[in-house]
Amino acid sequence: MKDKNIKTKKELTELKVKCEEYLAGWQRAKADYENFKKETETKMGEFSEFVKAGLLSDIIPILDNFAKAVDHVPEDQQKEDWVVGVFHIKKQLEDFLSSNGLEKIKTMGEKFDHNLHEAVGNKKGEKDIILKEVSSGYKLNGQVVIPAKVIVGE
Repeated sequence: MKDKNIKTKKELTELKVKCEEYLAGWQRAKADYENFKKETETKMGEFSEFVKAGLLSDIIPILDNFAKAVDHVPEDQQKEDWVVGVFHIKKQLEDFLSSNGLEKIKTMGEKFDHNLHEAVGNKKGEKDIILKEVSSGYKLNGQVVIPAKVIVGE
């Protein structure tokens, strides 16, 4: 009987050790899975932002062309229905881009900042102040995607 108790206690101890090993293995596997899941979510978010940046970069020239077209509408035609429609489409596009993190870089009257602006010429005027915007610049979520091309005072 004593041998049986010793054998049972030994088996019980072995089973407890195995149980603890299995539990530790399961906990490691669960932790690995959680880490993998977080890493995958992070990578998917980064990929999504990369794709969004590419798409928005492709749409920016369309917005710039809308702006140029609107600037060239004669004064006497600005109240016509089709022109008002073009203004609305341009506004819709601007709102869409803005809601996706795109913002236009300020230029006129601003101090020249080489991180945001690209000087394409100089003109007599207040030193280091932007006098004219040649081409719009944009930031996506705070990062410059296209610097503004400007003429700076000297």
